[in-house]
This record gives sequence, C-alpha cells and structure tokens, in this order.
Amino acid sequence: MEIGVSMDKTIRKFNSFDEMKDEEYRYWASVTPAERFAAGHQFSVEGYRSYGYPADGTELKRVAVRIEQAPR
Repeated sequence: MEIGVSMDKTIRKFNSFDEMKDEEYRYWASVTPAERFAAGHQFSVEGYRSYGYPADGTELKRVAVRIEQAPR
C-alpha cells in the first residue's frame, strides 16, 4: 500500500547544519498533522522493506502498545 504523500525533490544548499535544521522544522510545521502521520508511516514501511519485511506487517515480530499513566 502506497500512501499519497508527494515528495519535494528540490535540491537546496545550506551554509550550516543549523540552517538546514531550521528549514526542516519549517517544512514539517507547514504540513498538516495527517500529512506528518502519513509520512511517518511511509518511513516505517520503507524501513521494514529495507530489512526484507513485507509492507503489510504480516511478518513483524514485535507489537507497539500505548499505556496511559493514571493521573496523580
């Protein structure tokens, strides 16, 4: 399954690492939460594929669990 996230393939030259990180922050702040979530999912899928796992997760051995801490 491919997620419909377009990729900007513009090449930019930065004078410093900090300048690059500032641009990266501005980019992610400019996209919607749904686009950020879709991009994170796509990064995960590509990471699994790079290790030879299928993108649908059928062979994954670990499970992510969310645990909420009770208020104190």
